[in-house]
Amino acid sequence: MFAKTIRLPLQLLGIPVSLDLSFLIVLPLLAFLIGSQLPLYLRLLQIEASPDWLQGPMPYVLGLLAALGLFLSVLLHELGHALTARAYGVQTREITLWLLGGVAQLEQIPRTRGAEAVIAIAGPIVSLLLSGLFALLRGLAPPGATDGQFLLGYLSFINLSLALFNLLPALPLDGGRILRSLLALYRPYLEATRTAVAVSKVMAFALGLLGLLIGNLFMLLIAFFVFMAASAEGEQTVLSRTLEGLWVRDLMTREVSTVPPSLTVAELLEKMMLERHVGYPVVEEGRLLGLISLEDLHGASPQTRVLERMRPPLQVNQDTEALAALQRMAEQGFSRLLVTDEQGHLIGILSKTDLLRALQLRAAQMSLSDHPKNHIPGRA
Repeated sequence: MFAKTIRLPLQLLGIPVSLDLSFLIVLPLLAFLIGSQLPLYLRLLQIEASPDWLQGPMPYVLGLLAALGLFLSVLLHELGHALTARAYGVQTREITLWLLGGVAQLEQIPRTRGAEAVIAIAGPIVSLLLSGLFALLRGLAPPGATDGQFLLGYLSFINLSLALFNLLPALPLDGGRILRSLLALYRPYLEATRTAVAVSKVMAFALGLLGLLIGNLFMLLIAFFVFMAASAEGEQTVLSRTLEGLWVRDLMTREVSTVPPSLTVAELLEKMMLERHVGYPVVEEGRLLGLISLEDLHGASPQTRVLERMRPPLQVNQDTEALAALQRMAEQGFSRLLVTDEQGHLIGILSKTDLLRALQLRAAQMSLSDHPKNHIPGRA
């Protein structure tokens, strides 16, 4: 989801904070929209303002402050998720602010029954508390302080809206996670996820239809995001549950064909033709030096040495979880991982084919174990 992010030079209670590039686009756009609709917000919040106050740059300055306050509120919302997850022993990789708000990227979903619901509800609770706090501060502000009245009123309203919207029963919103967690109290987690994904897609369709009827493009964008994210959530859950308990050492190929760094491109191409491989680890005296593949040879002369064209390999330890290995492949765009020991010696290779084969076999095993004929009458 976040291909380009900017890591901020700050941490919230030890949690890194990043900005997706889409945030840099939506922030000024949101500031402009709030500023241009300022008279509407003033009527909604029942604030009296002189016509002069609505002229010049003032509306857009207030729009920018309101937009910054909104994203700060979103940041605190996500921090609520992260701190609650920490109470369950789950760390947060980072909090990312982006086009549609924020995401706290947890390392994993805790296995404690109902824990996902507790972590999910923490965010809306924070937003509701912020809404009440801003409403209280607005009541204490002087009636003549129009700018303060507007900012506090807007942030109270928007935090209430944020809490209610996130409670919609649609993944990846908090309400969808609460729904899945409650379903998982009575049925297998995969089945609970499938049901939550189905509900999410219905909700996305309803949001999209409503956005179409009222001509709200932002609601259409949210509906599209919910639909796509719910589908991705379902696929990720199937992956994690299917590869659960498998490690790199269980799936890697231990017999690996390698090439020395002194091999020429002409000799390497001949080897590729004979063995029908398009990539090789470059090894010298047992130590892994790099990786050479067919695409690395473009533009090279026949006498060029492999040492001059090889690139750094993507390495992994044999005690790495299979799911983590698959995620690294996806993030880095590699189709294979080279497995090394603590001394940097090559001990195996893990390809995407190995992982897909394991997925197919485990899925078949899980399907077989769930078949009605395999359940003994009278047993749970």
